[in-house]
Amino acid sequence: MALLLSLVLRGGVLLAALLVFLGGLGALRAHGGEPALEVLRAPQDPGSWALPALLGRLARGDLGALTRLGLWVLILTPVARVALSALLFAWERDWVYTAVALWVLLVLALGLLGIT
Repeated sequence: MALLLSLVLRGGVLLAALLVFLGGLGALRAHGGEPALEVLRAPQDPGSWALPALLGRLARGDLGALTRLGLWVLILTPVARVALSALLFAWERDWVYTAVALWVLLVLALGLLGIT
């Protein structure tokens, strides 16, 4: 069980790092000749963080969207680990730890949705 959970964490962090790296290369390719502060100060649409918007930007070939997608993967990696923990505890019929993991998953979900 511990090995599977560690693989989820390692895989999520490595995938996120790869996506952020590739997104950074894409941003350099698109904005390499501009001063960095100009690029960072550019107004950003808050809706551009939505997953459908990111996937749409990627479909249009915008490699800069990979950075935000990588950050999404990094944020959701611990959530996936807690969800997997709940499933594994339920499989082992350890109901106390299953309940605790589900409670933590609920708190994480509410926090990601901005409800807490």
